[in-house]
Amino acid sequence: MKRTNLIPVLTHLVGLLLVATMMPANADVDKVYHPYVEADTYEFESRVISLLDSELAADFSIYRFGFGKDVNDKLFLELYLIGQKETDKNIEIEAVEIEVLYQATEQGEYWVDIGLLFEIEQERESQEWETNIGLLFEKEFGRWSTSLNLQNFYEFQDNKRHAWNHSQAFQLRYRNSASFEPGFEAYLDKEDIFVGVVFLGQFSFGQNKLIWEVGLLQEVNNRNDESVLRALVEYEF
Repeated sequence: MKRTNLIPVLTHLVGLLLVATMMPANADVDKVYHPYVEADTYEFESRVISLLDSELAADFSIYRFGFGKDVNDKLFLELYLIGQKETDKNIEIEAVEIEVLYQATEQGEYWVDIGLLFEIEQERESQEWETNIGLLFEKEFGRWSTSLNLQNFYEFQDNKRHAWNHSQAFQLRYRNSASFEPGFEAYLDKEDIFVGVVFLGQFSFGQNKLIWEVGLLQEVNNRNDESVLRALVEYEF
């Protein structure tokens, strides 16, 4: 059986991490986006990011519930309801978000696949707005796949508060099979660094797909020593 040469994979990994670490950041653990649009597809998505306590129980969680539809083979729109949940409390919807994903290149057309991400979010109570413009990159080497998200956020609230933030996410995964792909993720911050393992996969039911992701990430710079669990379930039809 032919074995994948790990040298270009590792070289590419180092290069992407150097790009990420040279930029100022203010990253949140969330999910890694891929620069592709599925044509003729509706999508339901549910994902949760949980801050874990010392006993690995969810202390605080952020939920996103989304419904999306492609406009064409290059453009995908999605609407999210964003909620928060504290221990022993119900989920409270705090914000609404519109997301636009644009596939800039065909898969494999150039050395790296490129996409653009646009988001606008409004918090219900504070009336604070947040916009995001992100660059999405993906490159495959045999069964290895690397993804890098570079996102720029602008927060504003009337004339009271204006702030720029930057978020970065990196993923390296091994495409073992369609239903199971183990991987590594990193979320970088000028104060915090989260790294950890992630498992991804999908199951097909005719033309429909059930996509799942779960990851456990740990803060490694020992500032707060926090652990984060992230999970996603997505149904495409």
